[in-house]
Amino acid sequence: MTLHIDISQASRGGRRIRHAAAAIAAAALLAGSTPDSLSAAQQAQSTEPAESSAESSAQERFQSDVQWLSADEREGRGAGTSGLTEAAHWLAARFEELGLEPAGDSGGFLQALSVRLPGDEIHNAVGIVESEAADRLPGTVIIGAHYDHLGFGGEGSLEPDQHVVHNGADDNASGTAALLEVARGLMLRRDQLRRDIVLVAFSGEEGGLIGSSMFVHAPPQGVELSSVVAMLNMDMVGRLRDDRLAVLGGESAVEWVEIVEPLCVQRDLQCSITDDGFGASDHSSFYAAGIPVLHFFTGAHPEYHKPSDDAALINAAGGVRVADLVLSVAVEMSRREAPLSYVKSERPASEGRMAGGGARLGTIPDYAGSPDGLPGVLLSAVRSGGPAEAGGLRRGDLIVQIDTTVIGDIEDFMMVLQSATPGQKAEITVIRDGERVALDVTYGSRN
Repeated sequence: MTLHIDISQASRGGRRIRHAAAAIAAAALLAGSTPDSLSAAQQAQSTEPAESSAESSAQERFQSDVQWLSADEREGRGAGTSGLTEAAHWLAARFEELGLEPAGDSGGFLQALSVRLPGDEIHNAVGIVESEAADRLPGTVIIGAHYDHLGFGGEGSLEPDQHVVHNGADDNASGTAALLEVARGLMLRRDQLRRDIVLVAFSGEEGGLIGSSMFVHAPPQGVELSSVVAMLNMDMVGRLRDDRLAVLGGESAVEWVEIVEPLCVQRDLQCSITDDGFGASDHSSFYAAGIPVLHFFTGAHPEYHKPSDDAALINAAGGVRVADLVLSVAVEMSRREAPLSYVKSERPASEGRMAGGGARLGTIPDYAGSPDGLPGVLLSAVRSGGPAEAGGLRRGDLIVQIDTTVIGDIEDFMMVLQSATPGQKAEITVIRDGERVALDVTYGSRN
């Protein structure tokens, strides 16, 4: 592959020469060569003949990345495991290898998450692909995928009695592998980008969207949330079947269908572009903050949240096709001058992934909790037309008491909802702007 790179112009921050080298390395990867910086496991899987296509090379990279992330040695990438820490540093090294600019703490790629979880500190991995365009546009595009999973099972497992490694090949080693493929493609297209693109590998998703919530509350230096034009999320993209792809969040902006559908058709993908921006993955944190989102998802399967979600079942070719679609959407969004028209959801809400029982409020809890570490349940959003909105609750309220029950955390909150009855009235006390505010709310039905 012949790649012309102009390094004669002055660059922002003096980085163009390093980016040129990174682009050459990315081109070599797409052509099937194996730089010395790749891991031994990757090198062992990069022995295809020179005449192999870039597409087959991408498939092998995708499969290799999924295998590394979902190997038993990673211990299911659960909170408190050494495997989760290893994965964070592996991702930081991969971002650096690809030539992304670091956007984490202290000039590195890792963003520490200040949450109380067992074991070591957990991190997002954050890198930026900087636009080279002379006619840059304001704003940024965010692309994300979570890399954590369930560790040895437990509460989130659908086989909770088995204390064995849950490797999470599809959920979400597949999305993480796709994120790396998108990063490669973006580095080769920097001259086409008119906005910077931020790539984030989130941690803490399985614990309640912790990494994305923290990112929204405290974006890394240089990333202004108010300037984000769209967020693209890849969660479980490794089981493409019959060319069918769910593109969730398609109703979070008026223009999504007209943007995404032609790109799907070009790739022979049958995309179902539906649903608002709330859901049980990291895009929900951004949608709650008023940002149009998409969640790319190849569908549920019997191995979901079970020890059997292994790399041997991954459709690597399908994962690469999804990554290529996301890459094209990202490039389109980086070049689009007109802003997307954000659509606020009018649907009844689930209270989140721990929901159960017979009553609802129409709230979206922020599982990362209060930035100040205060006890209670912080609201990342309130559904339009729901009981919470009717009662006066708002985004940013910290629920600290419901009737006589003190709310210390999400479990207290869910216990109250599970025992509540639709039509029942409750006094909900929140902390708002440092003051306690009591609100009268009537529970709604979960049906």
